[in-house]
Amino acid sequence: MLAAIGGCFVLLVITLAMSLGYVEPNEYGLTYNWLTKQIGSTVYHGGTHLIGPWNRFVEFPATAQTIEFSSRQHGLATSPMLHTRTKEGLGLYLSIAFQYKLDPDKLPQLYALTNVRYESLYTRIARDQLLEAASEYEGPQYWVQREEVGNQMRDRIQKNLKEAYADVWGLQLLVIDLPDVYEKKITSTQVQQQKINTRKNEQQATSIRADTEVLKAEFDRKIQVVRAGAEANYTIATRLAAAEAAGRKIKAEGSALKYLRKHLNLSADGAVKFQALSAYGGLGNATFVANVDNARININAPSPPSFLQQASQHKASHSLVLPGSGNDTDAEPVHAPPPRNSAFLLSRSRETRPMAAA
Repeated sequence: MLAAIGGCFVLLVITLAMSLGYVEPNEYGLTYNWLTKQIGSTVYHGGTHLIGPWNRFVEFPATAQTIEFSSRQHGLATSPMLHTRTKEGLGLYLSIAFQYKLDPDKLPQLYALTNVRYESLYTRIARDQLLEAASEYEGPQYWVQREEVGNQMRDRIQKNLKEAYADVWGLQLLVIDLPDVYEKKITSTQVQQQKINTRKNEQQATSIRADTEVLKAEFDRKIQVVRAGAEANYTIATRLAAAEAAGRKIKAEGSALKYLRKHLNLSADGAVKFQALSAYGGLGNATFVANVDNARININAPSPPSFLQQASQHKASHSLVLPGSGNDTDAEPVHAPPPRNSAFLLSRSRETRPMAAA
């Protein structure tokens, strides 16, 4: 009894192990019944799945696959280079690679169409479409319109592979081989065209620089105009302010003089003398000589030394000689402060008794 149970358990474990199927993470899987030779309609993604002991997985790639027409060795090329002629009949060799991805929702239909030999179908479709598209362009177009040529080829392949349950992911024109003589002529033509474009760009740059200089000059002119206007406004404003201040000062002085005349009982002549003395009072370091007829006063200006100054050179300190009514040499010297670049007595009348005030 225990042996039978053990045998059943072992059989169950073996059956369960045979019922499991594994699909790689970068693959799709379809179940294939090896008893009925039928393919399942459920598409499995990567992982372990319970599919039954009579089924196994048929794998399909879930990543982009590459088909390459080139002369590269070591299995890198799917098929040899394409050989055709351009629209004007020149011999043309092309190396082209494109990538495709299978439509996972259409894998059962793809298996029914090609089994697992879908790549050979895609290679044949791509070769026919590429050769047909290549013959529609002239030689120079492969140089100047290379991107457009590649896009046209990709669109043609995409249209036909879509019917075979695949999508084109990208296409690259690897090598475009035209006859050497023709390629040299095209190269020379392209070099000349590039030189022409360079000259045009240089002319455009020169024109832009000239326009920039014109704009700069115009802005400089406007700046000068604005600055001149600002300076003129400043000058007008400052002069108007100065004139206003002077007017207010004169008005204030007039009011003050009127007040003084009223309270000091000054006559018109006295008012004039008062204004003169007030003006002298505004001068710094000024010395006045009073009650001296025919005296001339020189304010803040150097003068030749007088006889009084010559006499004072023999003394330790400066002194001022007060002239008397008699001989001047008999006058008693009186010490005075040092000279302050002030007014000096230049001439006097001997008949008048002088007074000095500092």
